[in-house]
Amino acid sequence: MIVDDIYSGNNQRNLLNFNIRERDVISLKQSLKETKTKPGIIGEFKRKSPSGFRNKSNTDILKYFNDIKEIIAGISILTEPQHFGGNMLDARAVQCYNKPILIKDFISSRKMIQSSFMAGGDAFLLICDFLNYEVIKDLVQYGNTLGMEALVEVHNPDSIDNIFPGENVLIGYNRRNLKTLKMEDQAGDIYDRLKSFGLPLILESGITSKNIGALNTEKYDGLLIGASILSGDKIR
Repeated sequence: MIVDDIYSGNNQRNLLNFNIRERDVISLKQSLKETKTKPGIIGEFKRKSPSGFRNKSNTDILKYFNDIKEIIAGISILTEPQHFGGNMLDARAVQCYNKPILIKDFISSRKMIQSSFMAGGDAFLLICDFLNYEVIKDLVQYGNTLGMEALVEVHNPDSIDNIFPGENVLIGYNRRNLKTLKMEDQAGDIYDRLKSFGLPLILESGITSKNIGALNTEKYDGLLIGASILSGDKIR
């Protein structure tokens, strides 16, 4: 499976080992809380994905975020290189917008978090379907020492027990099953369990102008949207 292969290859990744951070950490939690339009949108930039998406319309990262900066509360940067065409320099480039930057990657070590911080990241992704509770706890707590927040994401209901509800955590529900890469929305079945943590809740994947009205998005604190906006869909 592609995501399993990515995780198994993390120890061979070329990580950033020098600091190109240009500003202090910005809180994603606070930005979502303060944004005037609810729920807040985290706009994602990626060049491709294994699910079949290819970014053909918005290849200029600065022009893209300049065009959508007024409708987003945060920025997500896909930094995995092989399958998503990402790199850490993308994070450095978008620090100029003074919005919280989520490093969207398959993070499994403290070194990857440190690299994310040095690139300008304010938050990082941890995926419960692939990481156990003890690993997630350690990485959340390490991120906190850097002032970073963690988006702790789940898809499989059986993985909810892997969530560590630290003070610097946001919880994400990914509508896509990353093991099959298929959209399998079970949000209605597990929303109450996720909300019971009392932490900001983010809805992720496959959100478009056509289906947004049926997804009960008003129950969420944020929406993580990539492919549809990158393809020109007018969410707002």
